[in-house]
Amino acid sequence: MRTGKEYLAALNDGRTVWVGDELVENVATHPKTRAYARRLADFYDLHHRPELQDAMTFVDEEGVRRSMTWFQHRSKEDLRRKRRYMETVLRELGGGATPRTPDVNNYVLLTYVDDPEPWSSQSVGTGGRDLTEGILDFWHEVRESDLNTTPAFVDPQTDRSRDAAQADSPALQVVGTSDEGITVRGVKAISTGAAFGDWIHIGVFYRPGILPEQIIFGAVKPNTPGVTIVCRESNVRDGEDVEHPLASQGDELDSVIVFEDVLIPWNRVFHIGNPKHASLYPQRVFDWLHYQALVRQMVRAELMLGLVLLMTEHIGTYQLPPVQTRIARFAGFHQTIKAHVIASEDEGFTTPGGLYKPNVLMFDFGRAFYLENIAGMVHEVVDLAGRASLIFPTEGQWQRPELRPWLEALQTGPVGRPHDRLKISRVIRDLFLSDWGDRISTFENFNGTPLLAIRTLTMKRAEMSPGGSMADLARKVCGIEPARDTEEKETAYTAQADYARRQDASRKDAS
Repeated sequence: MRTGKEYLAALNDGRTVWVGDELVENVATHPKTRAYARRLADFYDLHHRPELQDAMTFVDEEGVRRSMTWFQHRSKEDLRRKRRYMETVLRELGGGATPRTPDVNNYVLLTYVDDPEPWSSQSVGTGGRDLTEGILDFWHEVRESDLNTTPAFVDPQTDRSRDAAQADSPALQVVGTSDEGITVRGVKAISTGAAFGDWIHIGVFYRPGILPEQIIFGAVKPNTPGVTIVCRESNVRDGEDVEHPLASQGDELDSVIVFEDVLIPWNRVFHIGNPKHASLYPQRVFDWLHYQALVRQMVRAELMLGLVLLMTEHIGTYQLPPVQTRIARFAGFHQTIKAHVIASEDEGFTTPGGLYKPNVLMFDFGRAFYLENIAGMVHEVVDLAGRASLIFPTEGQWQRPELRPWLEALQTGPVGRPHDRLKISRVIRDLFLSDWGDRISTFENFNGTPLLAIRTLTMKRAEMSPGGSMADLARKVCGIEPARDTEEKETAYTAQADYARRQDASRKDAS
């Protein structure tokens, strides 16, 4: 298994990374990037801690101990073991303050290795090449070296009032093919953490009017000639670990990636050229990431509940019935998200490749519940904390002997040490009252699919069509024969490719 030291050394590979107005020579050492690089190094080092070995690692079929990142769950208990791993990572790294760790990034590769054949057979313009060999070889390479593969799927925004606008987009597209591979040019508009990855995982979300040459799934290294990673301004509070216990842990640095005539060898091309395929599969690729997102939101909800419990105890309002009623909302928020996690696992199914997959509708609507309610819950945290979340001394002020007696009096409550209240206040400020925290909240809102997209894509799932399994009971009660079993014209259900349907539900439900 990789160590944090090995990870940091690998980042110094000549990649071109801009952060704000600065060209960063080495993301492992630059003040704007080093904190997050070290946080990911901490992720790798967690796997070497003896007390965490059972949670963080497994022994594969060849007797090799590996990171649970690469664990392929083939039963319900396996999936729960994977979830316990993800929870451990989240709890050890700030309660979800580091959303895109390598295990999360690599999770999306499961859809490729689970059923690689459609990616190759549905491609257009490969000259008959079998892309499955490259898919499986890539999985083997990143697993053997314990690498970090960061997704880059989002294309530039276009004029949505006309489908033809997609053709004018600077979106990444194939501009040439050869015996070596494909040459691509253009941009990916958003990629989270690409500056810190070992590979950039390229994909695409379907848009009306998208061109075949814009359909590209594959992988390139960040230091490939022609690749430039342009990161937004950093929100990190580097070196301020006392005042900003979470914001000092680094910034993921969402970025635009520019590709200037970049060669992708055929063995790193996973699919090209088929808009219909692109309309089916990207949401299935991100199913795994979105399950982890719900687990992360569950941990974050637990953190919020704990913060309001600690703060109201410190300021003496915990015993007030109206306050306890408000705190109960946090317990309900956390328990409801946890219920969605557990239900998705209990209602899971086996994929074509033998993986045990959580119920997609369960975890997607769990995410929807989180997004529908999180703004109100954040407001409640800040309101219950009152001025304690906004007005409190700096550590320097606290340590001054002429100020300390007065400041202690202001931070003294019925329970707890005065300095502990400062620690609680700092976490609340970082999470909910800072640019760094606002970026985390925005990330959660738009991570892969925002609320509207969750609902829209849900209706594109095979079982949610009128001819799908969700209408079976209504058809039975009404005495209507299932349309998918007749010779009638094609329905929205039967129009879905069989290989895509099998990624949404059990074979029984999809048949």
